[in-house]
Amino acid sequence: MNILVIEDELKLAQVTERFLRHHGYTVTLAASLIEAKTKLAHTSFDAALVDVRLPDGDGWSLVPGIKATVPAPVVFMLTSRGEADDRVFGLELGADDYLVKPVVLKELIIRLERALKQRSPVGLKLGDVTIDEKARRVQNGPDTVSLAKMEFELLVYFFEHIGEALTRDQILDEVWGYTFGGDTRTVDTHVKQLRDKLPTIKQQLKTVHRVGYRLEAIE
Repeated sequence: MNILVIEDELKLAQVTERFLRHHGYTVTLAASLIEAKTKLAHTSFDAALVDVRLPDGDGWSLVPGIKATVPAPVVFMLTSRGEADDRVFGLELGADDYLVKPVVLKELIIRLERALKQRSPVGLKLGDVTIDEKARRVQNGPDTVSLAKMEFELLVYFFEHIGEALTRDQILDEVWGYTFGGDTRTVDTHVKQLRDKLPTIKQQLKTVHRVGYRLEAIE
């Protein structure tokens, strides 16, 4: 799971980052509106933790755009502004939860995990391709596409890391596991199979020279 933490207080951002990483999350930090918008434009996130007061504006303005993404990330507002009107305003904008600083990190992780489990059943989507992880079903437009077990796992991994350059070794370790006895040619073979079966993937899954692969978002 990929989490965007939008917080301009460096020490607080780093503490939150370490805590989330300890619980198995991938974390990206942004300290301003501009930086957050850049990260959101190039990477797919499962959740965003948004501070209201940022050096170049307020975090409220980010919420509608984040929630318009498909699938919509979970959005938590983390701020010192705890007045009832502020909380209601944030929730009306589309935020999933509102926590007042100082945030109890154990409470944050419980609320975050609960919210992630309750995400929209739309699933992971890129162009015409939609993944229903619970049903282990892949749709290409109206058509169901049959994928082998590891093809499915690899596709989900790419969708969870849209915009990121992933090395073959990284993919092999994360998808097949550290104990897998094969080599990186396994990754290349499965990528070719995904490209053959899914036109959108063939177009958007780019080879990164001497690195590996990057699944690009559709602008």
